[in-house]
Amino acid sequence: MKFIAQRDVTGLTVAVVGLGYVGLPTALALTDAGATVIGIDCDPARLRAIARGEVDLLPLHHAQLACATAGDGFRLTTDAAAVGAADAVIICVPTPVDARREPDLTALAAACASVVEHTVPGRLVVLTSTSYVGTTRDLLVEPLRARGLTADENVYVAFAPERIDPGNERHTPERTPRLVGGAGPHSTRAAAALLAPTASAIRTVADPETAEMAKLWENTYRAVNIALANELADACHALGLAPVPVIEAAATKPYGFMPFYPGPGVGGHCIPCDPHYLLWQLGRIRQQAPVVATALAANGGRPARITERALDLLARSAVPARSPTSVREAPTPCGHCCGPASPPPSVTL
Repeated sequence: MKFIAQRDVTGLTVAVVGLGYVGLPTALALTDAGATVIGIDCDPARLRAIARGEVDLLPLHHAQLACATAGDGFRLTTDAAAVGAADAVIICVPTPVDARREPDLTALAAACASVVEHTVPGRLVVLTSTSYVGTTRDLLVEPLRARGLTADENVYVAFAPERIDPGNERHTPERTPRLVGGAGPHSTRAAAALLAPTASAIRTVADPETAEMAKLWENTYRAVNIALANELADACHALGLAPVPVIEAAATKPYGFMPFYPGPGVGGHCIPCDPHYLLWQLGRIRQQAPVVATALAANGGRPARITERALDLLARSAVPARSPTSVREAPTPCGHCCGPASPPPSVTL
């Protein structure tokens, strides 16, 4: 197979399904590395914004986008059948939760079904969207088998979770290691070769399930530690202490501690959603995870807690609650919600 025989992506055609904050940087990195990329997205407005360069990207990626759209190696389309022209397909679609905080697999299931429908022998399919353990086999490996295509024999399938930290120049994808778990050794090698230009290093694992669980573990770890940081910040407030100096003091320990800072809740696309995929799956097999469940409940209630705190500070300062005037001084700083990160600003609620 091409991916195994060669050590780079020059001359390959890669379809990237989903051009959001994960798919677009992935597509640009591959284009920059010499691949011909077909960018597929169901939203025509998104494609027009990409073509105009009116998308949220770091300066480095804006430069890549300008070069890509100026050449003929980056094509945009809404046609899902365009994957038929590709040597490899990378699926980067959103995996949100619904109103009951259960997995909403609508976009992912549709994308995988379309890719399976248009897959031919010899193609590599890589899933990057965060989901429950077993998703790669359920939505790709088994449906392909039903079509007579066996993973690691006549097609190649892998899971390689995204590790995008949007807007953070210190943690661009190109500076971040990537996990790859294939449906077999050939699939793992093929996916590792394809994704090498998009990451600082590739770490292979035994199978897709290991990579899927690793991604859930990463984001659940963050969710739990955010909840702990908020709880300890409240404890500091009750004891008359400012939490940030306490965190900074604790962070001088060179082992066994990573600083997380208190904040108004859990932001971003991943941390509020991904741990619910784990809880949902564990609930189906009657396995409890009380620490995780409690942390998620605490994070869900955090915005209301911060609102109460803000109203209390406004009342103490004799500022009407509907006034746009901000409170400039307060005993308890409030910082970033997705630590570890730099310490929060001094002007806080």
